[in-house]
Amino acid sequence: MAEPAKILIVDDSRVFRSILEKLIATIPGVQVIGTVDSGLAALEFLRMRAVDLMTLDVEMPLMDGLETLKNILSSKKELKAVPEILMISSLTRTGSDITLKALELGAFDFIAKPAPEVPNSQESLGRMLHTTVGAWISRRNRGVHTAPRLPSGSKPGAAAEPTFTYNLAKPSVHTNPIMAIAIGISTGGPKSLAEMLPKLCTVTSLPILLVQHMPPNFTKSLADSLNLKCSHKVIEGLPGTVVQEKTVYIAPGGCHMTVKTRGADFVLENNQDAPENGCRPSVDVLFRSVAQAYPPDSIIGVILTGMGNDGTPSLSHLKNKNAYLIAQDEETSVVFGMPRAAAATGLLDKVAPLMRIPEAIIERINMVRR
Repeated sequence: MAEPAKILIVDDSRVFRSILEKLIATIPGVQVIGTVDSGLAALEFLRMRAVDLMTLDVEMPLMDGLETLKNILSSKKELKAVPEILMISSLTRTGSDITLKALELGAFDFIAKPAPEVPNSQESLGRMLHTTVGAWISRRNRGVHTAPRLPSGSKPGAAAEPTFTYNLAKPSVHTNPIMAIAIGISTGGPKSLAEMLPKLCTVTSLPILLVQHMPPNFTKSLADSLNLKCSHKVIEGLPGTVVQEKTVYIAPGGCHMTVKTRGADFVLENNQDAPENGCRPSVDVLFRSVAQAYPPDSIIGVILTGMGNDGTPSLSHLKNKNAYLIAQDEETSVVFGMPRAAAATGLLDKVAPLMRIPEAIIERINMVRR
């Protein structure tokens, strides 16, 4: 049995530190070993004690969450251990900008602080903490019990047994050109997208429709950040937008994004229908609309890192239109929940490491008979 994970809480509000400590204490497999009120105090604590996971407030005086994270990463040799970081962010644009930068630097995930005036805000925060920290614990415990990965340079015969067996679909015949790529992603998404999406944009001009689980403001910050890194234009997918090549459309936080036909055009719509799989935006909503709007054999569907199973229930809709389905592998997923659920259906055509996803997409594009 794995030892309890040691958690440090960092927040400038004494009241909120107390709330976090009380809620985290109810999560099995963890132990809060300290609470501090600043980034400077967090660095001093980490010099004295080993911490597995640190919750880090985004907006703090003197040294905000991003600067604290940067200092942790630059002071590795001085610390007892480098903890994984869970950002705790306000729902402001400033909070979302800082959070996105922290996630790109390697923070594990983030939780948005519910507004105090929102009914049952503590219950909502507790659910988010249980889900996010629970997923982190599960991943940590799998790492403890999983045989070591094949070291670089080792012979193939020395590889450990895989922790998941992929059951891929039977090869299909593809005769039509691809018209769009639909992607679903969650935990670990900002950093993964910052690494993979620029590469994908260099190898195809196809439009990309993307759902990243995030609240309002955060998806705008994500789009702006990725727009600086990609050769495609990256924007939020707002109602009435005509889908065009060389553009990435990110579902706005708090809204489902769908695509419908209007004459010869494909047009985006948003709605605030009930969440699906606990998510709005939901990958399933996008995937179903894509399957309905686009002709058979013209879509690539991709599921990347994330907790839960959003996107999997709608894979059959895509497969019924002979879509080509790809998922990220376990080795490179921050959280293997969404790709694992997709792989379990037996509907996937390909499983690939994150940075080989663009190559897998090009393989399908080149499958069209000449």
